[in-house]
Amino acid sequence: MKQKTIAILFSGGTDSSATAVYYLQKGYTAHLLTFDNGAEKWLEYSEFKADRIKKQFPDRCIWSLQDSTYLFHELGIRNLVEDVKKYGNLICCGCKLAMLVEAIRYCKKSGIAVLADGFKKAQDFYPEQTPDYMIPADAFARKYGIKYVHPFYEDEALDPDAITLGGGVPPSPIQPYCLFGYNPVRDKKFIRSYVTSKLPAMKKYLDRMLSQ
Repeated sequence: MKQKTIAILFSGGTDSSATAVYYLQKGYTAHLLTFDNGAEKWLEYSEFKADRIKKQFPDRCIWSLQDSTYLFHELGIRNLVEDVKKYGNLICCGCKLAMLVEAIRYCKKSGIAVLADGFKKAQDFYPEQTPDYMIPADAFARKYGIKYVHPFYEDEALDPDAITLGGGVPPSPIQPYCLFGYNPVRDKKFIRSYVTSKLPAMKKYLDRMLSQ
């Protein structure tokens, strides 16, 4: 039987850790992808948390640090002043879109067809955890043959803490600190427009990288 493999956007926080354990318990090999956007410190915390998971699931858990610095600058930083005036402060969406693109690139190079994250409906005060972000992001991934899934968003009955503990992993977050992190928004009406405005640059970059 062919080994099931999944890539996971992994910070070491409660939800991404639970996502990793969730799929590992289902028999997947999990590639845990942590991203350096150039505005973070303590990235080694993610590796530490990944090591805790790897001890419980030896030989089926792979952690790696990926660089999203360039694309985060292009999507989120270069036009930050103009974007804030037009869309509000949605820089975290720019960061997540850069991660998504680099994750798709990793998946295509590694022969992985499924990508997951730890998004939850209860956290829709974060702009990237709303349908207006997720729908176009999912569609973008599908164009490259990647199924982008959100297990805790799609099934609210799942308990991240219980799943993580059930896998023998502490549920407490052990993750990097980002200069732009913890940035909830109240006005969500421009999220879809912001994401849509970034799609051409994402496609151009990814197509170039995949052609090399």
